[in-house]
Amino acid sequence: MKVYRAQLDAQPEQRSMPAGCQIVATKPPLTMPELDLDGQKDPFRAERNEAGAAGANALLVLWQRVVGRRNAECVNSSPITDCPGSFGAWFTVVLETYACTPDALSTLAERKPVPLTSPGPVFKVGSP
Repeated sequence: MKVYRAQLDAQPEQRSMPAGCQIVATKPPLTMPELDLDGQKDPFRAERNEAGAAGANALLVLWQRVVGRRNAECVNSSPITDCPGSFGAWFTVVLETYACTPDALSTLAERKPVPLTSPGPVFKVGSP
């Protein structure tokens, strides 16, 4: 199951999954530090497994930075894993799971990866 992302406060067309994706579930908002989002290989493993068991095949991470990095020695261009003792920025995160058709998944596969600037190595949804 692929993980996709969009900014929580983006316009609807910039944060929506393509036609052919049916929402299965939405989790309540949670607050997560950058270290949990970028410092782990698979930060949403449990949620992906739960979504798969419910019939979903895509996970959308909607995120919004609520507090920036506060450590002057840990500049934004540095990976959070290079900042020992720092949790980094803090984010509000909403997880949505979807059941997508093969065509919809193909559309998502054509989109370019988002640069690794929090949170995590995932792909952008919405308009290409």
